[in-house]
Amino acid sequence: MKQKIKKLIGSFFLLVVLIVNIFFIQTDIAYSLEAKDSNLIEKISKDYTKKFCNSIGFGLSKESAMRFSFSENKEIFKNRKGIENIDKELLSQKIASSVIDGCGYQLNLYGEKDIEEFANYYLSIELGNS
Repeated sequence: MKQKIKKLIGSFFLLVVLIVNIFFIQTDIAYSLEAKDSNLIEKISKDYTKKFCNSIGFGLSKESAMRFSFSENKEIFKNRKGIENIDKELLSQKIASSVIDGCGYQLNLYGEKDIEEFANYYLSIELGNS
């Protein structure tokens, strides 16, 4: 009888340990994937902003600079692992904030309203090219 109870208690603790390990491993994987997405969004945003601001500096219109920067970034990052799973809205917000911080003054773009408009226009280009 004592053997059965010991075996039962041992099995119970083993089960608890396995469940806890599985939970933490899945959480670590989720955090890891989220960090990779965040890093990729940051890279795309910086690259897009650089291209956009340079295009504005060379005299392109806002629309032309946006389309040029979008097509260049699409070509550069098309083979990047995980690119198809990126949150497009989060990317558009990050790009809009970065552009307006970087060279928005050249286009008279300031504040949340302009960030939202820029992000929406970026999304319309994204959806138009999908």
